[in-house]
Amino acid sequence: MMAENRNRDKILAVGYSVRHIVCSGSRAGYEMYAADAFGDVDTRRCAKRYIPLEPLSNLSHEIGAMDGIILGSGMENANFLFEKRDMAKIWGNPIDTVKRVSNKAWLATQLDDLNVPHPHTCTCIRAIEELKEKEGRLKLKLRYPVVVKPIYGGGGTKNKLCWNDKELTRFANCDFICQEYIRGRHASVSTLSTGKEVVSVAVNEQLIGLDSLHAPGSFSYCGNITPFHPVSRLAEQMCEIAEFLTLKFGLKGSNGFDFVISADDSQPFLIEVNPRFQGSLDTVELSTGLNLVDGAIKAVRKSILPERITTHRYAVKLILYAERDMVVKRDLDGGISIGGIADIPAKGTVIRSGQPIASCIGVGDKRATAINAAMEHLALLKSSVSPLPFTR
Repeated sequence: MMAENRNRDKILAVGYSVRHIVCSGSRAGYEMYAADAFGDVDTRRCAKRYIPLEPLSNLSHEIGAMDGIILGSGMENANFLFEKRDMAKIWGNPIDTVKRVSNKAWLATQLDDLNVPHPHTCTCIRAIEELKEKEGRLKLKLRYPVVVKPIYGGGGTKNKLCWNDKELTRFANCDFICQEYIRGRHASVSTLSTGKEVVSVAVNEQLIGLDSLHAPGSFSYCGNITPFHPVSRLAEQMCEIAEFLTLKFGLKGSNGFDFVISADDSQPFLIEVNPRFQGSLDTVELSTGLNLVDGAIKAVRKSILPERITTHRYAVKLILYAERDMVVKRDLDGGISIGGIADIPAKGTVIRSGQPIASCIGVGDKRATAINAAMEHLALLKSSVSPLPFTR
């Protein structure tokens, strides 16, 4: 999937986890630099240099030496990292846009005004105030159970399901919102945009809270399957909503839109907007053959969008979490022979309970074939880690 572009621009990808961005950019011919919380083996292999995300002061010199900056997850409040002169180096949405659109409370008010279907939402503070006013009876449009989640942040690991007043009052904090719980299938749409034009790149299934992957929570992100199956009017509806909001919010580059499709398959509800590269990058690229980093940079810098995008095969990404404190007991960087494992931790790495171990990727002409390929890599990954004999 090597892109034609051989531009040796120096690009720093910074975020909680940036392996997918760095490796995609490297395949496209860019000189990639990485700053994240993991420093996985494949991140370091694809990057010209790796810089630990902490302390953040490490980045000030690196930013000044770069031609471009790509923001990943966890950078919603990263204004302080950048001098005014460096803001133009951000190849994607400006930080102020990222912060605004990532704010789930702000997003809910916008969706109300635009009549875009979404879960009823309010701040936890407001919900709790009404509880007190109504003598303990919740009189909002919400009905238990409700989802409580941080105003900022992705991945779903901090999202909680509350079943009663007592559980809800634990979140009497302005940093959390309270949201209607909608049961159904999870999906996402990936878009590319120049800011004036937009194209939907792929519709993806989202894998959420899978016990088989030891997900630390019911809403934890566990991977993707691209394309969404079956392709239907629901996929078209989701693309229409994603494209409309991309232009309405003035989003540029790569953006993602998370949905829940109602249990009766009658309606997609928009859940969140991710104004940055998404975890689905791996499966989207493998399914479509498109290089998303190159595509996003061309959209932002040259106002060029791909003319025609089709899915050629199925691609599956499974994220395995540690069900207890674990240690990696073998070298997983097997190159071609173990090419289906990504986000590779080095041998001897300790993975704490609830943290991601690695991602397992499979491809195939059929959905089941791709899932089976990913499961084979998952079996290998599970056999390559073991519980710590003593845990704290």
